[in-house]
Amino acid sequence: MLPLLLKEPYRLHMGGHFLSDESWSHMERTLTDCELIIGVSGIVFLEADGLMYEVREGDILFLMPGEHQRGYKLSSPGVSFYWFHFAEPDSAASAEWSVGRIPRHASCPNPNRVHILARQLLHAANGGYRIPQAGDYFLTCLLIELAEQLQDSEGLDAMSPELAELLEWTRLHALDRDISVEKVAGHMGYNKDYLSRMFKRRFGSGLLSYIHKIKLDAAKELLSGTRLHVKEVAARIGIDDDKQFAKWFKRLSGVTPTEYRQAFSRTRLNNV
Repeated sequence: MLPLLLKEPYRLHMGGHFLSDESWSHMERTLTDCELIIGVSGIVFLEADGLMYEVREGDILFLMPGEHQRGYKLSSPGVSFYWFHFAEPDSAASAEWSVGRIPRHASCPNPNRVHILARQLLHAANGGYRIPQAGDYFLTCLLIELAEQLQDSEGLDAMSPELAELLEWTRLHALDRDISVEKVAGHMGYNKDYLSRMFKRRFGSGLLSYIHKIKLDAAKELLSGTRLHVKEVAARIGIDDDKQFAKWFKRLSGVTPTEYRQAFSRTRLNNV
C-alpha cells in the first residue's frame, strides 16, 4: 500500500498513452522516479525486482524508484496503457500529511473515471493549460480518485517467478496429447492437489480449465482460419478422437466445430 500525501501536489515529470499495433515487450531499465501504469486494453507483463505483474484493462500498477523492471513476456498487438512518471511531495516522509492509501497493484471498480482523469492529465501535461503546474494538480486529483475507489481494496497479488514459469510452461505444452495437471505438477515439483488449490486461489479457476481454454482458443483459430478437417483440428490440439473433440468443443463453446466454422464463413469483414 502506498500512502497518499497531500501537503503539496505530486510533481509530474512526463506521461503518455502507449498503444502498440504489434507484439511488444517493455524495455529493461532501473527507475529513477515513481511510475503509474493504467491498463486500457490487452495485458502488460512487467517484472519489478523479481515480482511478476499482469496489468489488464482497468488495472493500475505503481513502480517505485530504484526498482529494476523489464517485460517478461510479449504483449499481444493492441496492448494499450497510460503511463506517468512523477515524484512524491517533498514531505513524503511526514506521516502527518497522509490522508489515504493506494494499493500498489489493483483493479479499479470504475475505470472510466480513471481514464477520463488520465486524459485530462495528458492534456494538461502537453500544454493544454496556461498554468504551469496544472499537470501536477491533475496528477494529484488522479491519485485522490484512485485512493477513493480503492480504499477498501486489498489489491492484487504479484506473481512469483515460479508462478510465471508455471503459466508459460503450461501454455507451451497445453496442446500436447499427454498434458495433464499431474504432468504440470511433476514438472514444477508440486503435489497435484496443492498445485490445483494454489492455481484456483490465485486465478479463480482451476489449472485444468486453463489448459482447456488454451486448447479451445487454438481450435477456434484453426477452424476459422484454415481449411483443415475437423479431425485434423482435433489432432492439432492433442485430441485423437474427433467425436470426443466435437462433444468437448460444444460443451465449452455452445456450438459444434462445424457450426462454429460455418458462422465464420458467413461473416463479411469490412472497414467501413
